[in-house]
Amino acid sequence: MGLRGPRPIADRTLLVTTAYPIYCDFWAMAKGERRGTVVKREGNTTFSRGANLPAEPDTVIALLEARTEKEIRAIRRNSAWMAKQPASYLTFLPKIAKQFLHAKDDPHYPSSERLSSIDKKFWFLARALAGAIYGLSPRRAINIIGPGQPGEIFDKLIDV
Repeated sequence: MGLRGPRPIADRTLLVTTAYPIYCDFWAMAKGERRGTVVKREGNTTFSRGANLPAEPDTVIALLEARTEKEIRAIRRNSAWMAKQPASYLTFLPKIAKQFLHAKDDPHYPSSERLSSIDKKFWFLARALAGAIYGLSPRRAINIIGPGQPGEIFDKLIDV
């Protein structure tokens, strides 16, 4: 315990380095991409090959429109993209579905349906999910990471 309560379980660096891959996964699911998958490891050497991950915009839309934990679990179960990416943070969705829904109900969640808001929605949800993984409320995680564009925040973190 510190002078003003318990020490936070996750600092800004940990949250940003968790939120940025989640944000990238949202975009990869929306647009599709080619990613390396580990084939085998021998000692310190890792062999990988590229795998095409087709876009699943319907899955992303379904996640953004989901209203219950049961719907989120069904979306996760039916997603071929998530099945092909077991290392993705988005595979945690069934475990943190409640926090995901809570983040979407936050008054600061971008409610506009414009195309420019998609990026903001992904970044908002990525920050909230990063906090949920470490036991923080969505609002607390978003406040710790702070405002800004995801790439700029991540680059500033790496430069330090």
